[in-house]
Amino acid sequence: MALLYNLFITIYVTADLYLNRVTCSIIIVSAWEEIMKAAGQVSSMRELFIKARSAGLNVAELMNKYLSTEPLFNFIGLQFVEVGDGIVKATFPFKREILRQGGMVHGGVVMTVIDSVLGTAVMTINDGINQFTAELKVHFLEPLINGPFTVEGRVIRAGRHLAVAEGRVYDANGKLCALGVGTWFMVKNNNKNGTNGSQ
Repeated sequence: MALLYNLFITIYVTADLYLNRVTCSIIIVSAWEEIMKAAGQVSSMRELFIKARSAGLNVAELMNKYLSTEPLFNFIGLQFVEVGDGIVKATFPFKREILRQGGMVHGGVVMTVIDSVLGTAVMTINDGINQFTAELKVHFLEPLINGPFTVEGRVIRAGRHLAVAEGRVYDANGKLCALGVGTWFMVKNNNKNGTNGSQ
C-alpha cells in the first residue's frame, strides 16, 4: 500500500553545487490525497480508479491537478479530458515553447504525451501496484502545426504482466498526425504481507 501511495508523491531534488548541498522538498499532491481518502484500502491501481469514480470524483480533473505540480507536463500544457476503463483522452496546445525548428511540435513532446496518455489508460486496468513502459513506437504521419491537439489512448490487450496500448494524436481539424503503440510491464504484489514482491 505504501508503494501505491508513493506513486502519487512528487519529489523534487535541487542540488546547489556551490554550497555542496542537496535540498529535498517532498510535495504530497492534494488531488491524490483526495482519491486515497475516498478509496480507502486498495490492492491495485485499477481498484484505486474504480473506487475514486464510485465516490463521485472526477478522475480527469484530479489528474490535471496532479500534473499541474509536475514541471514537464505543466510546461507542455497536457490536460486530461476523459479517464475511463482502458480509455483516456487528453489535449495539449500549440505553443512556441514546445516547437522544433520549422514551427512544428517537437517529436519528443509528441512521444511524451503519448506515453503519458497510454500509461494512464493502462493504470486504469492494472491489477498490480506499479508499471513501467517497456516499449513505445511512434509513427509521425503529419507535422503538428495546427493546435490544440487531441490525444486518444486505449488499451488493446492486457495479460497478467504486459499490456499493449494504442494512441492517436489529432490536430484541431481532426487530422491524424501521429500513431503510437506501446507495451507496459505491470508489477504485481505477490507478497502476502502486502509489500512489494520481486519485480
